[in-house]
Amino acid sequence: MPQPFIDISKLDPANIVDLDLGSDPVRQEMISLLAADWAKRPPFYIINQGIPQVVVGRYNDLLDVYRDNDHFTSTPPKLPGYERFDIFNGIQTIAQSDGGEHDRVRKAFAASFGPGAINGMDEVIRRFVNNMLDEVEALNGPFDFMHDFAGKLIFRFMLEELLKLTETQQESIFRFSMSLALIVNHQPGAPFPDEFLSALDGALQVIDDIVEDRRSHHREHDFISNVVALQDEKAEVSNEEILNNIFGILGGALGTTSASTSAMMINLLKHPDQFQQVIADPALIPQTVEESLRYQGPGFLSFARFALVDTQVGGTPIFKGMPVNLNQQAGNYDPTVFANPLTFDIHRNPKNIIAFGAGRHICLGQRLARKMMIIVLERICVRFPRIRLQDPDFEPVYEGMFGEIRQMNAPMHIGV
Repeated sequence: MPQPFIDISKLDPANIVDLDLGSDPVRQEMISLLAADWAKRPPFYIINQGIPQVVVGRYNDLLDVYRDNDHFTSTPPKLPGYERFDIFNGIQTIAQSDGGEHDRVRKAFAASFGPGAINGMDEVIRRFVNNMLDEVEALNGPFDFMHDFAGKLIFRFMLEELLKLTETQQESIFRFSMSLALIVNHQPGAPFPDEFLSALDGALQVIDDIVEDRRSHHREHDFISNVVALQDEKAEVSNEEILNNIFGILGGALGTTSASTSAMMINLLKHPDQFQQVIADPALIPQTVEESLRYQGPGFLSFARFALVDTQVGGTPIFKGMPVNLNQQAGNYDPTVFANPLTFDIHRNPKNIIAFGAGRHICLGQRLARKMMIIVLERICVRFPRIRLQDPDFEPVYEGMFGEIRQMNAPMHIGV
């Protein structure tokens, strides 16, 4: 285990909590117990794999870190023990870069995920969702919402519908995304698992092939085509930056919409009176999606930040180089911002939730995620108004990469 370069004796012993953020018990208890507690307490310390760290959960403390680019960076230091934070094994994406470099590269991708582009996909998304619901309907009643629908939703939409990848190419991207779970508890100094490295190489090769193809075959609603065309026109991003950030989008972000969509339907079906109100009044759908994202978002940790200098957040001292773990789920349970935060209420119409982070690193794909969830709920209300949980007392078991809470299954019945 590495020797910490931060002096542990500087930490207030009364503010050190004994837990491992990458452990299964933390993942399983995050929604039911931990997030609500962390939403009310000042930032606290943990020591994972020998590295002193901070966990931030209160809403305004989170915003302070998200928006403070002078005191915090999203780029992991190249230090022993910090390998866990290097999610993509040295491949730099906008999620883990800062300053002018971040802004320049993000700008090249932003137009493809902006309001105009996403609103222009309305009919494409609606047709795609209907086709997937046709497959669910063909199962004649019982089905697993995660396995048979949500778990494949964004993968198939991005890879099959928009990018038109071959089955082999789709399998390579999917394999890499699933392999990220292999490095949740990566030990400092240990080599990455061969299965992860093999999946990484395969995904990078697929992305390289796609980029070269798009230079001569532009596709509508294809963000890779758009970025390649922008590079050819203005040369504002390099080939490596295009490859790295397509990799980041496809490899690391595809599972989050699946988890959020599944959570939305589970929580609505646990509150059938509210689900019936949504069916009766489709105008409630957008605010229902916002409440669903607040109540149970795509994960419990954003990409970590790292202190550039000795500083403090919420009264807790933070020392230079210290990892800062940002629990956005706890922020959405902060009772000073959201009254009765543990109550699921589609009439809450919450504003400024932080399910997708905040500041310059807010999730690039958050508009697409919201649009997809809105259309999914719209179509389910129309096509399956009698949908129900197979077990009314169902409680999900979670899995996923570091900081993610993805349902292992979600048994439902379309109610015919």
